[in-house]
Amino acid sequence: MKSLFLFLTLTFTAALGAYAQDAGGDTLDAANQAYTEGHYDQASRQFQDLIQAHGYSAALCFDLANADAKAGRIGPAILNYERARYLDPSDRDIDHNLQLARQQAGLKPNSLRWWQVALRALTINQWLSIVDGWLGLIALAVISNFFVNRMPSGRNRAIAGKVVKTTLFVAIPLFLFTTYIALLAAPLRIEGVVMSKDAPLRLSPFDAAEQIGTLPEGELVTVEQKHDNYFRIESRDGHYGWMTRQSLEPVIAGSFEVSDEQ
Repeated sequence: MKSLFLFLTLTFTAALGAYAQDAGGDTLDAANQAYTEGHYDQASRQFQDLIQAHGYSAALCFDLANADAKAGRIGPAILNYERARYLDPSDRDIDHNLQLARQQAGLKPNSLRWWQVALRALTINQWLSIVDGWLGLIALAVISNFFVNRMPSGRNRAIAGKVVKTTLFVAIPLFLFTTYIALLAAPLRIEGVVMSKDAPLRLSPFDAAEQIGTLPEGELVTVEQKHDNYFRIESRDGHYGWMTRQSLEPVIAGSFEVSDEQ
């Protein structure tokens, strides 16, 4: 009870008027008002309605997570903090509140490192656009070199040759580097948050299979494989097992359905 009281009295940074641009109108004002007055269940429902109407945003997910945290719903709170962080990985308020919620749930911190924030600062399409830009510059330099070699000897040819060589010297390493970064930034991992208390982890994807452990509510896992109503997951400590679909919610909404099609 003391732990619960501590959780409810923690100062979560509430995103109220600052995020009005993400979902305007009276509904947002009403949700913020309900939060301010301590009606956290009502605020949670209203923020969910806003997400249904306007789509996911870091601001709305953050507000929803704050309301769920204040209402004592640790699983949904951590889920929506994770969603907010996915959409805005550099926001310190989001990470701060996420770590508070994880600490209260007895989970280890999982703050993003600086290079993870840098990777997530751009979408995979933006990284690929940068790769395409370097590739185009390399192609232009190669074509230019063809014409430079056919120029009459002299000062102009020497200058043009140096420009082409410098361009290739810079562009090729940067092309290789950004290609590597784009591969790292590709969304290859499908992550989910455990939504059940002491969710069973089984040896195989069957209800009668041996239970090899449990995972706490709010834990972040990676989904590796699907079989019927079960997902094979990897926990943060590197353990594997099978967990029911009902015990998990995806960080990226709809990503579990994508895994169904693979």
